[in-house]
Amino acid sequence: MKKNITKILTMTTMIATVFSLTACSGKNVPETTSSSGDEKKQEGVAETPAGEKLTLRLAHSQSPEHLIHATAENFAKLVFEKSEGTIQIDVFPGETMGTSAEMADACSTGDVDFYIASTGQYTQRYKPFSIIEAFYMFRDRDHLFKFYESDCFEQLKAGLAENCHVHILAPVYYGVREMTTSKKPLIHPEDFKGLKMRAANEPLPIAAIEALGGTPTPVAYNETYLALQQGVADGQENPPMSILAMKFYEVQDYLNLSDHQYQMMNIFMSDACKQKISEQQLAILTEAAEKAASEHNNQAIEEENAAIQELSKHLEVIETDKKAFAEMMKPMYEKFADDWLEGMYEDIQAIQ
Repeated sequence: MKKNITKILTMTTMIATVFSLTACSGKNVPETTSSSGDEKKQEGVAETPAGEKLTLRLAHSQSPEHLIHATAENFAKLVFEKSEGTIQIDVFPGETMGTSAEMADACSTGDVDFYIASTGQYTQRYKPFSIIEAFYMFRDRDHLFKFYESDCFEQLKAGLAENCHVHILAPVYYGVREMTTSKKPLIHPEDFKGLKMRAANEPLPIAAIEALGGTPTPVAYNETYLALQQGVADGQENPPMSILAMKFYEVQDYLNLSDHQYQMMNIFMSDACKQKISEQQLAILTEAAEKAASEHNNQAIEEENAAIQELSKHLEVIETDKKAFAEMMKPMYEKFADDWLEGMYEDIQAIQ
């Protein structure tokens, strides 16, 4: 913890400088030259000379106690070691570099070099990727992992790079999302009636909660605890590790095992970063990301099971009618079908 606190204090000093540079723009990151998304090196974007120390920035929204943060630091450590100290990555957790939407935009423009998050923040600009955010799209964890090894994922990843100017270095398991509520449990779809459910400000989660009969309440991730405490929202949905790390159990009564979304996060790299580094440096970053992700995924599965056990000490665990919930999603799939690549839904469901 001392190491984390020291790093956070250092980050705070750096961020204060960032804020002073961005007072006019209203963003929490300094302005830099934006990337056009071209695969070739842009005119005016100089490649870092070999051997010269390169300092890069990684941002994410999770707390310093979350496994995602530990993985971010592990990625930075591996890069430092593999580059023999020539590439340093500074890690900024807990939305210290802005909201999730701002960090996603910063990664697209190159103001932030790396960003760990789901693809949800990019689905407005590249709608086909929204298919993986749909509730009950994946049957289980194994189905999710196989998707990320499939041609479907490669096709979507290429489209994301072209449209959003970010490259996925490696996916990392975030968890199966469950619903917590106060006042009443969620057993049947009708239990959603009148429920104010915190949702990420993204089309798919909002539409899904509406399809279930609830009232979606968009709230920033780091403001969710307060929203639950003050009754702005009656419930929320997140993976068990996040529910535990953010202490949502302190202001909720039920853990509803809905298993409505199996989700990965991704280590994104900005196109601007890719353009300013050498092929050798890119290979180092990619290898480090894949190694960090592999180590993360094994640990995440263990911690997910442990988190559910720990949460059961604080919340009443409810088995929901998953089949009935999944049936409620079908009209929503039709609503978003035009956003998805033709045949992608069928291809995902065919993965065995």
